[in-house]
Amino acid sequence: MTSEESIEEQTSDLIDQVHHEHEHLRRLFDDLATRFADIAAGKTGADSQDDLVATASEDLEVALEDMLHHFNQEEEVFFVDMERRFPELQSDIEALVQAHEEMTQRTRWLHKQLSKEPEELTRELEVIVDVLRSLSELVDEHTKNETELFDTVLNKIPADERRELLETMRQI
Repeated sequence: MTSEESIEEQTSDLIDQVHHEHEHLRRLFDDLATRFADIAAGKTGADSQDDLVATASEDLEVALEDMLHHFNQEEEVFFVDMERRFPELQSDIEALVQAHEEMTQRTRWLHKQLSKEPEELTRELEVIVDVLRSLSELVDEHTKNETELFDTVLNKIPADERRELLETMRQI
């Protein structure tokens, strides 16, 4: 393996990890939106609706934990390093952090909705589906913006420093 291939591999490792995590979240929110659209359209019985809501609540809890872990890795390690090296990217980094906060708030709101009584939840189904769809779109847009920024930045960071950065992120 040449040093150029090694650099490309390290760049890819970090970007692939971030992209994989975002793809996982996007699929989760897409799946939840489909499930709730089915409930709203009356495509499920009362028993299966209760099961779907219980499963969705569990999925959202896992998604929130995954998101917070992923966001903490980025914000506490990578974003700090990026801003130190490239102060001109401060507004881009702030936008990414704002998107993290918005995704977290929407996910918490959704999780809270799923703890409501069935009648109240039924009245909120269309709003829940809209929030789930908008959350999927937000994750997509955020992934695109973050990947573009990461591609630019990682090519400017020496390979050994990228390895250290990736290792530090994995320790969180």
